[in-house]
Amino acid sequence: MNPNETKIRELLGKYLNNTLSAEESVLLDEWYASFDAASDIPAAFADPREEAAVHNTMLKNIHHHIQPAKKTGRRIMLKIAAAAVLVGIVATSLVYFLVKPAAKNNLVAEMNVVVVPEGRMKLVELTDGSKIWLNAATKFSYPKQFSATTREVTLIEGEAFFDVAHETDRPFIVHSKGLSTRVLGTSFNIDAYSFSKCVKISVATGKVGVSKDKEIIGFLTPNEELQYKLLVDKSVKTTGNGDIASSWRTGKIVLDYVDFESLKAILFNNYNYTLKAGKGKPNLNHLRFSATLKKTDHIEDVMKLLSAINKTRYSISDSIITMY
Repeated sequence: MNPNETKIRELLGKYLNNTLSAEESVLLDEWYASFDAASDIPAAFADPREEAAVHNTMLKNIHHHIQPAKKTGRRIMLKIAAAAVLVGIVATSLVYFLVKPAAKNNLVAEMNVVVVPEGRMKLVELTDGSKIWLNAATKFSYPKQFSATTREVTLIEGEAFFDVAHETDRPFIVHSKGLSTRVLGTSFNIDAYSFSKCVKISVATGKVGVSKDKEIIGFLTPNEELQYKLLVDKSVKTTGNGDIASSWRTGKIVLDYVDFESLKAILFNNYNYTLKAGKGKPNLNHLRFSATLKKTDHIEDVMKLLSAINKTRYSISDSIITMY
């Protein structure tokens, strides 16, 4: 062991015991900083998340040699180096490991993708304790293991109700159709069916923040709803009812002034029937439908109610409904 290494070991030991003098602290900082410019040490991680992943692995291995500390940045890395040296790891090798670029493929989270077919619903329970109810014709993805800093999921298509477990230091973020809904712990509904050309976010409890391209669109509290119109790239905030917005979980289907094209998708998603306009009625999109249905309703009862709203007629053949 050369004199320099002996001195460094001595300083590291004092650092762990919090007995460094001011002069010794400067020397130790200079020693640590020298690795930044060393030509034989690789560049630091381009992505800080990669560094954090390796950092956490090392912490697990030498945690019992380190006293709890609230310091961050260089001082934490220095304490890791100190503990490593004292348990027989060469400091230079440790620093090389900490800054060595990791293969990105090893750090990409393994994803689960859930696809709910028409006429069905599904409950997904996440590793953090959050519960997600998925409506019919919904596609949802989430990592098998969340990162140490965030919990991020994606509502690719469809509708979901989120009951998020509260974690102050790890926000829960839902990505859907270009929007990001960020919460710490709350319950809310997101309707992102493609046929509506609109994303609706309704809050039942707590508070959520909605952003697009990292710019805040708005904050929502209970019984508030944000409607983001995809075609015109604009949002509208309204007062609603969070319980009604998520009433589909109990088997209800709430039609709120929907047009014919939306009605077609709703009937197919929930009853597996295809709705079309009859001959001589090529476009019924001027019609609007408002009603409360149940997923268990017989299709004949559903169509009798819908036809009465706009005084139309219908016929059913196999799984096809024709409206006149």
